Amino acid sequence: MAARIKLADIAREAGVSVTTVSFYINGKARQYKLSRQTCERIQAAIDRNDFVPNIFARALQCNRTYLIGLLVRGRINTSFWSDIVAGLEEKLAPAGFHLVLSSAHTDAAGELEALREMRRIGVDAYVVSPALDEHGNCVNFEELQKLNGTTPVVVMNSPAEGLTCVYNDESAGGRAAAEYIASTGAERIMIFEDHVGCNFGRIIAFREFFAERGTVVEEVDSPEPVIAAAKQMKVGVFCFSDFLAASLCCRALAEGVRIGEELAVVGYDDLAFLDLLSPRPATVTQCKYELGEAIGEELLRILEQGEPDTARKIVFTPKLHR
Repeated sequence: MAARIKLADIAREAGVSVTTVSFYINGKARQYKLSRQTCERIQAAIDRNDFVPNIFARALQCNRTYLIGLLVRGRINTSFWSDIVAGLEEKLAPAGFHLVLSSAHTDAAGELEALREMRRIGVDAYVVSPALDEHGNCVNFEELQKLNGTTPVVVMNSPAEGLTCVYNDESAGGRAAAEYIASTGAERIMIFEDHVGCNFGRIIAFREFFAERGTVVEEVDSPEPVIAAAKQMKVGVFCFSDFLAASLCCRALAEGVRIGEELAVVGYDDLAFLDLLSPRPATVTQCKYELGEAIGEELLRILEQGEPDTARKIVFTPKLHR
C-alpha cells in the first residue's frame, strides 16, 4: 500500500513551505498575498497526487470542519426528506459544507446518541428534526438548547421556543384540510391517524374547525370504520399522512367504495407516489425544497457571525393540492 501523501509532500513538490500550502488549502491565498504562480504550483501538486486534506488537521488550522450534522426523525427514504436535503445542499455545497446524515427513527434516546456522535466528529452546526411527544413537543428540548449554547442548532419542520427553527405551519395545514373536507358535502367527518388522540398541530386545527361548526369528528386508526361508514353515507376523512391516505384509498377501491363520490380523502405532505393513484386524493402540500434552502441560508448566516445566534423563526404556509 502506498504511503499516505502529507501536506509536507505537497509543499516539497511545489517548492514552498508547509505554511504556504496550508494557507492555500484553507482559502487564505488572497489574505496572505500568495502569487498566482504559487497557487498554480500548489494546485498542480495536489492534482498530481490526488491529495485530500485531513479533515481534522484542517479543523485545527481554521477551527471548522465544514461538516453539518443533519438528524431526521422517521423514514428518510421518502421524497419529503429528500426534497428538504436537496434544498439544503443547494445552499451549503457552494460554501464548501457537507452533510452528515443520521436518522433517530422517532426515538428520543437514539436522537441523543446521534447528536453525541456528531459532536464527537466536530460538526460545525446541527440541523435537527426532533423526536416529538404525543403533543408535538420536542422530547429532548433541554439538551438541544444546551447544545445550542456552544454549536448552532436549527430545528427543522417543528417550532421550538428559544431555538432557531424553520418549519411549516401545521395549524394552517390542518385548517386547509378541514376547509376542503367541508366543501365536499360529506355527512360524516373522520380523522385517520396512526394513534387515536394525536395532538399534532394539523389534527388540533382540523378538530377545532369542525367544533366551531358544531360538527362531531370521529377518530380512527384503521381503514375499516371509514369503509363501513362510506357504504352508508358520504364520509370525509383527513389522513395524518399521505401514506395513510394511500392505504385508505387502495382499501376503499378494493371494497367498491368510490373515491370522491362516496369517500372524500385528504392526505398530508404531497408525496410523489400519490400521482400513481386514480383518482388521486387531495393532499396538503408542505414546503420542502424551499424549507431546505431557507435552513441552508440561515446556517450560513449564523456561521458567518461566528457564534450561536439568537432564536429566529421562519414559517412556511402549507396549501391544499386537489
